[in-house]
Amino acid sequence: MPLLMELRNEVARYAKKMYTSRLVRATQGNLSARDVASGLICITPSGTDYETLSAEDIVVVDETGQVVEGRWQPSIETPLHTLILQQRRDIHCVMHTHSPYATISGVLYEPIAMVLAESALCLGGEVPIAPYQRSGSREFAELVAKTLGHHMAVIWGNHGAMVVGPDLPRTFSIAHALEDSAQIYFLARLLGTPHLLPPEEVEQLHRFWLAEYRQKPIEQHA
Repeated sequence: MPLLMELRNEVARYAKKMYTSRLVRATQGNLSARDVASGLICITPSGTDYETLSAEDIVVVDETGQVVEGRWQPSIETPLHTLILQQRRDIHCVMHTHSPYATISGVLYEPIAMVLAESALCLGGEVPIAPYQRSGSREFAELVAKTLGHHMAVIWGNHGAMVVGPDLPRTFSIAHALEDSAQIYFLARLLGTPHLLPPEEVEQLHRFWLAEYRQKPIEQHA
């Protein structure tokens, strides 16, 4: 029986959702999720064709990036995924995207400010930018991980973006919150001066999101 097939299936499903929602194009980007019980990580393979991706294509690696099971080479960004997951025990998913407006932020080297309540919920503050460096190396992984710090997202200078989250559904939501916030912010600047949310409001919204925002069953009363 193949390892972690349920989680591998979910990683494949959300990788396809990244593609169909235009967070990535062609073979751009990558996605990983950690199995909390075993500590093993399921990650998309290098050069992923999202339209044909299946659970069997997802690679299982350990926390050092060594392949445990899989028929393909894991993403070239595996060192970055594993480093972030080692450093951040509060999250279990890492998603690298090339969404256009978030990428604009990395071309301008202008952090994305908090202008939307919905984005403040997920992101929790201004999104920092890691200066350009060729990706795929340990040095690049350390740079991005340091820039990310305790944040939920980081922009890669002249490249794309990365978001992290506690599970696949919320990580996917964070990626869209990042893109929506960047789009609204830059379009608003064309028309005038955006009004930013107060930092204390952003903090309270994010705290609520971390504690409360998830699917919950309706309580049944006798």
